[in-house]
Amino acid sequence: MSDQLISVTLPPDEKGMVGRQCPSHKCRQYFKLKPGTGLHTSKTHCPYCGVSHDSSTFATSEQIEYAKSVALKQFMEPLLRDFKRSVEGLNRPSPGSLIELKFSVDLPSFQVRHYSEKDVETRVTCDACGLEFSIFGVFAFCPDCAQINAFSVLQRNLEVCQKRLALTIQQETAKDIQLVLAILQDSLGAAVGAFDALGKKLRELRPDVFPDRPHNLFQNYDALDSALSQGTGKGIAQRIGQEGAEDLFRLLQVRHIYEHNLGVVDDTFIARVPGSRHLRGRVYPLNRSDVEGLLGLLETLASTLKEDLSPLGDTS
Repeated sequence: MSDQLISVTLPPDEKGMVGRQCPSHKCRQYFKLKPGTGLHTSKTHCPYCGVSHDSSTFATSEQIEYAKSVALKQFMEPLLRDFKRSVEGLNRPSPGSLIELKFSVDLPSFQVRHYSEKDVETRVTCDACGLEFSIFGVFAFCPDCAQINAFSVLQRNLEVCQKRLALTIQQETAKDIQLVLAILQDSLGAAVGAFDALGKKLRELRPDVFPDRPHNLFQNYDALDSALSQGTGKGIAQRIGQEGAEDLFRLLQVRHIYEHNLGVVDDTFIARVPGSRHLRGRVYPLNRSDVEGLLGLLETLASTLKEDLSPLGDTS
């Protein structure tokens, strides 16, 4: 008797996504991807831990039970229908007989174990291969090509900051000085925060370059410069130029006083930025060109990191 192959297609959710679960016992996290996008590959990479295995091993327990129930139904029902016909085919009229035997078969019902995919937080489209997938959190490896999306996330955040800045030159907004300052301050903080988030992910991936301390490494110019110099042979000035490095240093200090001292220039700030002595006790005059400059410097610095540290994603 030859083996019978039964193919079971997993039903997608309302957005066309199919759930997956990392097979690693250390991870076991859930994500979703959209069939028909990305690469034609038999391998899948976990977007969380990066482990790579045959795609079939990423099925969830609910999907496995669903597939078993569908396969059982498809295999057993035709056999039982044939059996029913064979048995009931034995029924024959018995003219003149006082006894008549009649065979009847009640077939069991095979229920399909349906399931629903879980909701996840963030939908991502891989810049490298076009795969559409959804994850918990923000940063992830692409399940198809294994590229990390950390730099793309930073780029999108910087673009959002740029859009915020555009509001400051609109006629109605420009009239309100306090609103303009609030937008500038918010954009400054958001840009540094996004860069710091990138840094936290890079620390996970490249502990050989980025040390555990200080905690805010990617907000600390001196510590980051030292880590890059020791880990890659190129400090910040070698990556964005001396003038750019000086501007980045100053703007990180500006962000610090806006975050922790309402923007008021104090002695600590003056010690680090001596040219600001005349501003002691005053609110630092943050302007749009300062914030735009910071966005450009962070983008340039990140691009050099991406080039030097790649490949980050292939953990197979």
